[in-house]
Amino acid sequence: MYIFKKISLEPFALNDFKLKKNSLLGEAKVPGDKSMSQRAVIIGLASIGQTVIKGILDSEDVYYTLKAAEALGAKVDINKNKKTLTIKGVGLGNFKSPKKPIYMGNSGTGTRLLIGLVAGSNATVTFYGDESLSNRPMDRIINPLKKMGANFVFSEEKKLPITVIGARKKGITMPIKYKSPVASAQIKSAIIFAGLTARGATEIQEPNKSRNYTEVMLKKCGVEINSKISKKYINTVTVNGTSYLKNCSFNIPSDPSSALFIVVACLITKGSKVKVKNILYDNMRLKVFKILTKMGGMIKINKTSIDTCEITARYSVLKNINLHKNETTALIDEFPALSIAAACGKGKMIMRGLGELRYKESDRFKSISEGLRDAGVQVNTFNDDMEIIGTRKVLGGNTIFAQNDHRIAMSFNLLSLFSEKPIRVIGNESIMTSFPDFFSTLKLLKKWIR
Repeated sequence: MYIFKKISLEPFALNDFKLKKNSLLGEAKVPGDKSMSQRAVIIGLASIGQTVIKGILDSEDVYYTLKAAEALGAKVDINKNKKTLTIKGVGLGNFKSPKKPIYMGNSGTGTRLLIGLVAGSNATVTFYGDESLSNRPMDRIINPLKKMGANFVFSEEKKLPITVIGARKKGITMPIKYKSPVASAQIKSAIIFAGLTARGATEIQEPNKSRNYTEVMLKKCGVEINSKISKKYINTVTVNGTSYLKNCSFNIPSDPSSALFIVVACLITKGSKVKVKNILYDNMRLKVFKILTKMGGMIKINKTSIDTCEITARYSVLKNINLHKNETTALIDEFPALSIAAACGKGKMIMRGLGELRYKESDRFKSISEGLRDAGVQVNTFNDDMEIIGTRKVLGGNTIFAQNDHRIAMSFNLLSLFSEKPIRVIGNESIMTSFPDFFSTLKLLKKWIR
């Protein structure tokens, strides 16, 4: 279930594996950025001509998105030696209607973005996924996409499996003005992809700016798309309908979110010093490292090209700080790892506006708070706010059920590097969706012990 190589969990990565308190020293490699990898495949499907992708994340989530693109008509050439993908797209709105439903595994990003793309086409497609993905809400994209002319067949819960009947099947894609109740790159991107075939301009407002890879990557393909942030942080994105996407190439840097796990492991483990290279240089995605620096983390970020950097970190005594609601949108995927850093720090960490954590691969708000409490960390919750009382001694010895959530699994594995007793994580196989070499990377760094 991988693009370039067959990856399986090695014995040391099974559910009974527990990280030991050894220093981490050396240079680490992390996989390609997940958000950009998914979008590059989807844009390649909708483009005219060939799209060449280098540095793509070789994981389950991207694999299922790639197989979905093939089912919708794209032709894919895989060069395993050069580790490049070439996708011959079918153009906007001209997708095949597959005879069989498309399985998306646990890929929420791939599913929601493809639903948006199909919603603006003349195809009829059924999507389904694993147990975790089938429990994630889809109504937040279905509601605006229905206003654009798409039709859907779904259960009362508006969860997968879902059949999408494109707006162009019987009519046209209508441009809309939509005010999103939450700042979500997936909701915004689904509407943008549908809006590409609309007759006119589609406008999306979100309460804060979410990740903008869809906008940046589509601009590269010739799409007229603009964004503006108001003094009250409201982000307004406008996309004009277009007749085609010109083909282009994408070189995917390494994922800052994956690098974060290596950096946090280093910060909380005595005697550690690690460098991670070729990381995507994006101010929004690097914000979490700046927060860790404010907490006393010894972190240096050196820009190495227009869109890459290297991050060096060493063991630090962390002091917790307060995070306001307008800071949390950019950190929604980083809170699981950040909560581990807070648990190992000194003082009180208050993180506000974390409601969106409830709608990820699992209810991360619940998983973080209950998991830390079971490990002996004091955690208080107030609606969508969380307060973690850091302690220099975490008892551990508990069992975490990752609920098919890769970030929860990786985060609590890291806590074993700090806790007095090792923590057992059930569900390590979920890590394959984003960072297949997670355990191998940490194991390799331990070989550098002096």
